[in-house]
Amino acid sequence: MNSKSRNNNYLNIIFKILVLLTLYLLQQLPATVLTTAASVPTAFAQVKLSVPFIFLITACISIAIMFYLHQRTQKFTTKKLDWQSGIWIVGGAIFNYSINMLFLPLMKTSNNANVAAQNQLMKLFPVLFLIYAVIIAPISEEIFFRGYLINWFFADNLYLGAVVSAIIFGALHISQDPAYFLSKAILGLTMGIVYLKTKNIKANIILHVINNISAFFIG
Repeated sequence: MNSKSRNNNYLNIIFKILVLLTLYLLQQLPATVLTTAASVPTAFAQVKLSVPFIFLITACISIAIMFYLHQRTQKFTTKKLDWQSGIWIVGGAIFNYSINMLFLPLMKTSNNANVAAQNQLMKLFPVLFLIYAVIIAPISEEIFFRGYLINWFFADNLYLGAVVSAIIFGALHISQDPAYFLSKAILGLTMGIVYLKTKNIKANIILHVINNISAFFIG
């Protein structure tokens, strides 16, 4: 590889990283709307009345952009969901539930910034938070962590990409609790494997939705 090719390759990687960071901020927008609204004083009631509208519009725009880019950058052809996809989804759901139950007693109840922030938003905006946790987050997180990370940086080794994306997925669920990080990383790896086995981003999105719904019942 000559110096010009290497420079082009480096520029391409830098460009992808910058785009990825931009898309991460886009993926975080709906949650940012809620956290920002949570800090608004109670006296500004009229401002809070507009939160649902801003939240839903932001969520729709961010998901539409992310889906559009994913469809044009995926390195393999999307397959239709079939009975084999269903087996992977069901098997992944059972495995994820088992992992959650296994790690729950090991997780600390204090110093977990991610859980504390979620609990606060649930109290302030129960309906919007439910929509975010069960629908919006599974879609945007799967497109970002599985769709973008795996396809853009690990086209030659998709399964290595699944491992790396799982580690980043666990790390970005901010926590000082090793058990919490490890549980999220394992869940992320499950999502990645289901994505690569089914060749359809919708499969791991469905699995993520099931996982988040079950989380409300197991605490």
